[in-house]
Amino acid sequence: MTLNSRIAFLVLALTITGWLQGQVRMRAGLWENTVTASGQTVTRNACITAEQEEHSKGTVASMRESLEKTLAKSGACKLKEFSIAGATQTMIMVCGAGTMKHVTTFHGDSFETVGTATTAEGVKSSVIKGRRLGDCPPGGAK
Repeated sequence: MTLNSRIAFLVLALTITGWLQGQVRMRAGLWENTVTASGQTVTRNACITAEQEEHSKGTVASMRESLEKTLAKSGACKLKEFSIAGATQTMIMVCGAGTMKHVTTFHGDSFETVGTATTAEGVKSSVIKGRRLGDCPPGGAK
């Protein structure tokens, strides 16, 4: 898996943790997420727990703080910008010598993230699409 793909999956993980507020939060349940990057498409399911959904009720400042802590643990990137306007979340991260910008738009029980990675090798794009399928099955995502 390429660095761009790994970072796309990191951003997907951050997106689906529910660190969003108001109309842009993700409800608890089973989510199908499709990542398209570097000509490859991968679909995975993830369960959002009620606890993760609760994180969505915080302030933008508390969500930014949580993201910064999560990124610090991974060591891959540092958060440069995090904002929410209406149903759109914008996140810019510095990852080594590169910059990743992700703009996520929420539509009720679905979302779409357009990502742009800028590195010395050039600019690469990724798209993440997610949709809620229903409740999580016993034992988690399958």
